[in-house]
Amino acid sequence: MALRELNLIPGEVIARRDLVRHLGFWTGCLVIFLALIWGFYFSQTHFFLPGKRAVTTLTDMRTYLGTKFEEIKRIREELDRLSQHQAVLEPITNYEPYFQICAKLADTMNESTWLTQLVIDSGKEEAIEASLILNGYSYSNDKLGNFLDQLSSSKLFESVVLKHATESELRQRNQGDRRAIKLIEFQIECNISKV
Repeated sequence: MALRELNLIPGEVIARRDLVRHLGFWTGCLVIFLALIWGFYFSQTHFFLPGKRAVTTLTDMRTYLGTKFEEIKRIREELDRLSQHQAVLEPITNYEPYFQICAKLADTMNESTWLTQLVIDSGKEEAIEASLILNGYSYSNDKLGNFLDQLSSSKLFESVVLKHATESELRQRNQGDRRAIKLIEFQIECNISKV
């Protein structure tokens, strides 16, 4: 014996119930969606954007412009200070850094020539080139000439000129030995090429 289920509800009632259920579901989704949009708009207008609203009253405009003028004045003062620093540093930065000059000198030196004084004049104006003055001693004229040749062949140093070279005696400061050593005392001037 088989049981069969019979539906005695008319089809129109079932279709109407399905239609009401679908309309209720989509109406609820639409209401939730509109509530989210309205909540986002409300939070933006009342919490996040009140500082960015347009200035409406005259006193608000004056205070706003006053703060902007102060900010512009502060920025101008900072720019003036930076341009003064740039004017001071600009002539110096046109030339090789000093440590590179010293490193190049160390490479060109030979073991029989040494420096006692090194003067770098960077020049206060752009038209004046930076100059280098070297004072020192050498054991012989040949070693001094070798040093001058190496200095002249370097691209970093221009217009290498031997200002003077005189023979002098230097006494050793050993324990009891007071022998005099004959040395060549020299002064060399040259210009430092720009970068």
